[in-house]
Amino acid sequence: MRNNAIRLAADRSAGAKPGRHPAAHPLLRLGAGLAALIGLVAILAALRPRSPRSPNEAPTAVSPMEVVNRGISTALQIESPGKRAAPPAPASEPTPETRQLVDNLVKLEQQNGVLTQDQAAVWKRSLEGPGAVPAIREFLARGTDFDLGQEGRELFGYASTRQAMFGALAQIGGAEAVAALAGTLQTTADPREIALLAQHLEQLDPVAHRQEALEAARQTLAMAAEGKLPDRDVAPLFEVFQNYGDTKIVADLQKAAGQWNYYATVALARLPEGAGVPALIEIAQSMTGPRLNALEMLAQLSGQYPEARAAMVEMARSNRISPSQWPYLTLLLAGNRYHYEGSVLEASTTAGSMGQEIAGSVLFGNQHFYTAPNSGELTPERVNQLRGLIDELLATTAEPAAVEALEGSKALLSKRAPLVMNTPGQ
Repeated sequence: MRNNAIRLAADRSAGAKPGRHPAAHPLLRLGAGLAALIGLVAILAALRPRSPRSPNEAPTAVSPMEVVNRGISTALQIESPGKRAAPPAPASEPTPETRQLVDNLVKLEQQNGVLTQDQAAVWKRSLEGPGAVPAIREFLARGTDFDLGQEGRELFGYASTRQAMFGALAQIGGAEAVAALAGTLQTTADPREIALLAQHLEQLDPVAHRQEALEAARQTLAMAAEGKLPDRDVAPLFEVFQNYGDTKIVADLQKAAGQWNYYATVALARLPEGAGVPALIEIAQSMTGPRLNALEMLAQLSGQYPEARAAMVEMARSNRISPSQWPYLTLLLAGNRYHYEGSVLEASTTAGSMGQEIAGSVLFGNQHFYTAPNSGELTPERVNQLRGLIDELLATTAEPAAVEALEGSKALLSKRAPLVMNTPGQ
């Protein structure tokens, strides 16, 4: 049984040793030719890596007081979880000066244990020109990363140095920046990085790199299925499938459902134009596999796709929804949807605006998710559609568990309806 409770996304960042303020280091006296890389000093001067760890080794946590004492401390250096292919030949090489600068940046230490908003602003301004691309590409090819911690995220807008470099390349744009992003996509085996890279490439060069992103996600999911990525949440891979895939990805998701029952069925439910609905119906009506998960997705899609609604009604009529399954449909028939916890490609949904309760769970297979209504989708029309479906289901089955669950959905919709009517733009 799943636990329904209010959940907050976990902060998995870890700290490391503080460094010295970059202004105290002689490298900062380099000439104007290094202006494009001043920002790297601002972000990485705060970092002194620990010894590289095994890809399977869990991050080392620090005490809250230690983090407070360090301010924006250097974060844990992590190795890439694996590489899937040989990196492409670089388009151009960094100059000897910039290469030397980048090689020494990670050895610097902070002077006062704190970075400032001014330094963050300098960093953001400095990485705007194409001259920084070769050095960024070379840094990314090393496969190491530094978690910036919560304060670093607030200052720089990124969770880690690699993510900051992805963002810098996206801001710079141009053929060489796109090539650097695409080259990293071909080699990284980190699920979050794959999703971020796919998103940046889609923004810079729409459609052109979708197949590369899908193939990267397939290969990395295969690694996870073999137990090679035990400390990585693979939800971002399913986000790549649902955002950039089409009917051809359905078979991959059906196969993955055996190991990631929630992630795979959520992705099937979110494929464009209802491409995953037939597969969800097939799973829900089968005698094996994640039948309940597929049934839940049909319930949340029933107001959007007539075939999902018809399948729900027919299964209720033929008593193919068991008494133990009906309680799981209550929230979904009242407008809730499944969301990936810590999603890379969608904004998080929080309680409050709809007066909703967020229900979450963490299951086997490292699946992290929650359910909540999307206020933008729960329109007056949607509320009326759900009411109509609930009434139709009540007229179809007299199963006590079904009646109880459906009446619960109806009551929850009645509470939400006034909030929906009063939501601006509705």
